[in-house]
Amino acid sequence: MARSALWGLTKAADQELAELQVLLNELIDQAMQTENSSVRRLTLNVIERLTLEQDDLRTDFLDFCFEHTVSIEEFPGIQTLCMKLAYRMCNFYPELMDELKRTLEAMETEYYKPAVKCLRKRILSGKYK
Repeated sequence: MARSALWGLTKAADQELAELQVLLNELIDQAMQTENSSVRRLTLNVIERLTLEQDDLRTDFLDFCFEHTVSIEEFPGIQTLCMKLAYRMCNFYPELMDELKRTLEAMETEYYKPAVKCLRKRILSGKYK
């Protein structure tokens, strides 16, 4: 049931989805706690479409995003969403951005799917915004 509801939310307009901004922390908790990869991917997709301010930075979620970005067992959709979210969170602090870039540079790209490699390359080259 959660998966169907989340799938419906991914089809919502940005203005409609903005109503969920007050639930940001609950969505983050759900993404980190669920064992269901579909629910995780859909939840991360909704989070990625919400506004992330500097005050919203949660180190546990940033660590989660780093971990799932580099995990070769993770699905590429989850890896790329985690990479995008980590980038957005790290953008507030240059030292965190440096850590993200070091993490991405250390990835052995032959183990990752093209979508992950492409996003990694765009972030490292400064072409991702």
